Order: sequence, then C-alpha cells, then structure tokens
Amino acid sequence: MSFIDSHCHINFPDLVNNIDDVLAQMHANHVTKALCVSVNLPDFPQVLALAERFENIYASVGVHPDYENEIEPTVAQLVALAQHPKIIAIGETGLDYFRLTGDLEWQRERFRTHIRAARACKKPLIIHTRASADDTVRIMAEENAQEVGGVMHCFTENWETAQAALDLNFYIS
Repeated sequence: MSFIDSHCHINFPDLVNNIDDVLAQMHANHVTKALCVSVNLPDFPQVLALAERFENIYASVGVHPDYENEIEPTVAQLVALAQHPKIIAIGETGLDYFRLTGDLEWQRERFRTHIRAARACKKPLIIHTRASADDTVRIMAEENAQEVGGVMHCFTENWETAQAALDLNFYIS
C-alpha cells in the first residue's frame, strides 16, 4: 500500500531545513508522492525548487486567503507559473473569515482570480474555506469552478456545504 500527501508545506522552515529527514519519514510511511502547496508568490520559487529537485514532489501556485498584505496575483501571472510540468494545481486559495474580519472583498476577488486561472490552465483548485461557507460556494458556482474541480481544504463547514462542494466536483479534506 502507498499513500499520496495531497497537501503539505514542506517548504516551511522547520521542514525544509530537515528535508532529508522529511523525505525519509515519507518513505518509511509509504508516502510515495506529495503536493507542496504554495501560500504566497514570494515563496513560490522555493516551492517550485523542491518539486524540481525531487521526482516525487509536485507543487501548486497560489496565494492563501490569510496572506492579506501580499501582492495580488493576476490570472495571467498564475496561468504562466502553472505551465511548469511540476505544477499540478492552483492554490491554496479561498476564503477565511475566521482569522480576518472587516471588509474582505479583497479575499473574494483573489479567490475569483484563482478560479479563473485554474479554468484557463485546466488545473484543479485547492480551496481553503473557514467560516465562509455561503460565500465560498456562491463564488465557486458563479465562477464555474466545477469545470476544474479540486479539493476543499481546511474544511470545517457543515454537511450541506460539503454536499454543495461535492456537487461542484470537489473532494473534501
């Protein structure tokens, strides 16, 4: 039996500084592949470098909804970065109303940008959703996210939201 880690951040300092141990632990636990998920564009080159360095590591490109003060990616920028053969998804993206409050229209616009990029390059989405179920599902439907599907990550919502996501061609994580 083997496993695939569909969402990790092995580029984070505590892990990347011990990458040989991390990879050995993956091997010992029959984890044969891993998706290192991007959370911002300044750190994306490091995420991509890990994917290029290790045959069994893949990457995504995106900006996490908790990263408020990041430069906003454009659809064209995300699509261009996603052309690399080791980039297999767009994200981490989505909405998080748990950690941040106030006017979060920038989160909703960033989310729409990621969905449009995923549709343009035909790669699945990694969606972080927390305390934002109604807006998350509404935007997914409005932007036709079901065309590419993906994974609902950090899913803490109710069954109705899970069913809506499943109906939109998404897995729950």
